[in-house]
Amino acid sequence: MNSPPISVHIGFVRETLGGLKLRQQDPLPFLERANIPRELIELPLARISGTQYQTLVLSLMDDLDDEMMGHLAKPLRRGSFVFLARASLFGALSLYVVLARWVKAHRLLTDEIHLSFRKEGDVAWITLTGPSSRSQQHPTFLPVVYFKSLHILASWLIGERIKLTAVRFTGPCPIHGDEYAHLFPGEIAFSAPVSAMGIPVPYLDRAVSQDVDSLHQFLRAAPGNLLWQYRATDLLSEKIRAILKDALPAHVDIAEAAQAVGFSQRTLHRRLIGEGTNFQEIKDGLRRDVAIDCLDHSRLSIEEIAEHIGFSDAAAFYRAFKTWTGVAPGVYRQRTLKT
Repeated sequence: MNSPPISVHIGFVRETLGGLKLRQQDPLPFLERANIPRELIELPLARISGTQYQTLVLSLMDDLDDEMMGHLAKPLRRGSFVFLARASLFGALSLYVVLARWVKAHRLLTDEIHLSFRKEGDVAWITLTGPSSRSQQHPTFLPVVYFKSLHILASWLIGERIKLTAVRFTGPCPIHGDEYAHLFPGEIAFSAPVSAMGIPVPYLDRAVSQDVDSLHQFLRAAPGNLLWQYRATDLLSEKIRAILKDALPAHVDIAEAAQAVGFSQRTLHRRLIGEGTNFQEIKDGLRRDVAIDCLDHSRLSIEEIAEHIGFSDAAAFYRAFKTWTGVAPGVYRQRTLKT
């Protein structure tokens, strides 16, 4: 079963480029390198492919020699994530030891971001404060980078995707706030008193199943991939998404999907609601992401793409794509080709 392509909301792109704005640096060369039309940045519903976003992130990190991509006054040099991971993991027997070491070692790298790690009842909170003035325009960006990176690393270390108690952000809900449900498996809150990620305490005693040697392969993709890879294959919604992708251009209804995963329709619906989605949203999101991937990376005509993702005619696809992204598929492709 091949993993379906993903797309990234343009709001994440705007936030990512915020570091260049702080440096008064032109984003155009980075957008061109990632084949992202500049015009898309201003469209509220626009999306780009996961590959485009990954290219953008890695080029920013490499060119700026900064893993925070300009969002701090002093750069966090390339290799910082690797240093933290190695220093935290060496000889550690439990996840608690790794996370406690990470927070302590992080102080060696920057004074602008302060991390704390404490237990409160049955939840361990990793709290992030600072920077103040530089982060006002995109206040959720740095917490997302830190919390997502730590969540993926911690889950990989114990061999299980950690189900978080909650993730809280001091900033208001951004235009792409609904996307955070794909990033973090837990309650999401905005305009909170402090930015924090809550991990259920029982996870902390879990034995670390990785070592410094196995860390090498993991770090080859970090931290760039950690920022854009926000699909988790263990979620039921992602299993349904993969089933729908493999069936294209044929249609799979909810009854067939429920049978494929061994649930009744009612149970499937309830489980998807618990993950913050429903069957139609998954179906629409998959079609949208496959369409964007085809427009970016194939020579298929608009009519062929419409047929490939299961539309009966191109006109219906045109209407749906414009609803999903704010532009018609032909306009989207033309802007991409221009770059």
